[in-house]
Amino acid sequence: MGMKKRLAVILMLYVVLGTWKGYVALFEGSSSEPRQIFPNPVASLPLQDQAALEEGIVVRNDRDLQQLLEDYLS
Repeated sequence: MGMKKRLAVILMLYVVLGTWKGYVALFEGSSSEPRQIFPNPVASLPLQDQAALEEGIVVRNDRDLQQLLEDYLS
């Protein structure tokens, strides 16, 4: 596998934690439709967390995703 192809595969393997209609949501890559919507309203989070979610948080591995979900959903 050439370097360019390998890099393209790596770049596609990510999710974005963001917002959807006022709720915390998980998006697949650059998709505009959420893969999962959580019942947690973004407005209940501190302003700094709300801003980060509005920007979208790119997550590249399961460990980081689990940590973020614990932080935002607990």
